[in-house]
Amino acid sequence: MSAVAPGPRPCPLCAGTELAPVFYPPLVRCGGCGLVFRNLAGLQERVREGFDTIYSQPALDQWVQARRSRLYREFLARYHAAPGRNRLVDVGCGAGQFLALAREQGWEVMGIEIAEAGVQAARAAGLLVRVGSLPAVALPESSFDVVTFWNVLDCVPDPVEQLKAAKRALVPGGMFFARVNNLAFHAALYRANRLLRPRPRLADLFLRQYIFNQISFDRRTLRRALEQAEFRRIRIVNSPPVYGDPYRTGPPAYEMAIELSKRSVYGLAWLMASLTGGRLLWASSLTAEAVNEGG
Repeated sequence: MSAVAPGPRPCPLCAGTELAPVFYPPLVRCGGCGLVFRNLAGLQERVREGFDTIYSQPALDQWVQARRSRLYREFLARYHAAPGRNRLVDVGCGAGQFLALAREQGWEVMGIEIAEAGVQAARAAGLLVRVGSLPAVALPESSFDVVTFWNVLDCVPDPVEQLKAAKRALVPGGMFFARVNNLAFHAALYRANRLLRPRPRLADLFLRQYIFNQISFDRRTLRRALEQAEFRRIRIVNSPPVYGDPYRTGPPAYEMAIELSKRSVYGLAWLMASLTGGRLLWASSLTAEAVNEGG
């Protein structure tokens, strides 16, 4: 793997400039910290345009969110609103499906979203949503008990700044939560697709299953980002998969087969994590929880 010029931006995790191409352009890996990211200028605008397109197609977004709802409900079953500890902000809230469920469970909710189409849909549902990124919105210090990033932290160009802004917004003892794609899993699928290219029908099974977002975290780089934001009591684990085929990678009749396959992979990932004390995390996504201990 040959080194390349720094390009439009340095590493968003460690500011390193020793970058090397990986997987396919414009993806690079930082030689300093190992983070994989898209080395492009104007990334925030590209992301905003992409999400505006999604939220402008309500049927598509509803399909995805219906398959994520199981994860939302599992989260809300674990974390309950309590008197004086019930303020929750969801960053990258989209059309507000998670916020609506949280409000039903007694949370006082607010959303932040960069895509205007998502903001309009959430506000039409009666939700309080502010437009912009979390650092730009500049929430008052110690104003929320929980900050959530559902599949958003790996879609921003400045994850550490986002995490620092989240920590400032949390009360002492407040909790941060994020779900992100897991680089270890998606890199393995990418490599399987490449190895199987002489057998196109087998290769196609992996072609539409791997995703590399703007930032591709693994367990180590995700922990480093949280530590740089001075979070403590960090816990990173395999995330259960989203139900079925949220991005319609196959025909509708295949959805149950995809669900069974995902559950089997998650079971194996859970077993591997158990046997290694959580050091090897190979599920398709990771969840991170951390606490603002003040200071």
